[in-house]
Amino acid sequence: MASTNGKKPQAKSKSTKSVRKVTAGASQPAVRKTAAAKPVPMPPPPEPAPKAPAPVPSPRARVTDSAPKAAPVLLNAVKADERLVEAAFVERAVDSLEKSFKAALPAAAAVNSKLVDIAQANMNSGMEFARDLAGAKSPMEMVRLGMTYWHENMGVFQAQAQELRTLSASFVTKASEPIRDHIRRA
Repeated sequence: MASTNGKKPQAKSKSTKSVRKVTAGASQPAVRKTAAAKPVPMPPPPEPAPKAPAPVPSPRARVTDSAPKAAPVLLNAVKADERLVEAAFVERAVDSLEKSFKAALPAAAAVNSKLVDIAQANMNSGMEFARDLAGAKSPMEMVRLGMTYWHENMGVFQAQAQELRTLSASFVTKASEPIRDHIRRA
């Protein structure tokens, strides 16, 4: 046996040192190495925006024989006389819509004016009711004022609704008359 000289074998001392290093490093937080982060794939480039459609000609524009020569198949599909008839029909339809809007304008102004008048009357009535409630001397007087307010105003609300119904009916009649005439002629 060669280990009688009192020296410890080298292998044993290395393991002791490594244990000491591990135990000495145990008080520090362990830093764990992780694998390198994978690169995040880039999103695909955005697709180009679709082209805007060609501008639509005005319905009032007259169709003539000087149409563009880019689509000869389409130009030959409809004869020049038919194009003029269709253009005239479109022009009459646009004229009918213009007449309809012009006829509806005074009726719409009357409806709007009546709505403002109704709102004004209802606001004034509500303010008077609030003033009366503020001057009430007892809870019974407040209940009596509330019942009186609603009893009187239910008739007023019904009359206002009837006026609006009448004005709205005249609005629709005046606005639709030119369109009805156009449909009868067509």
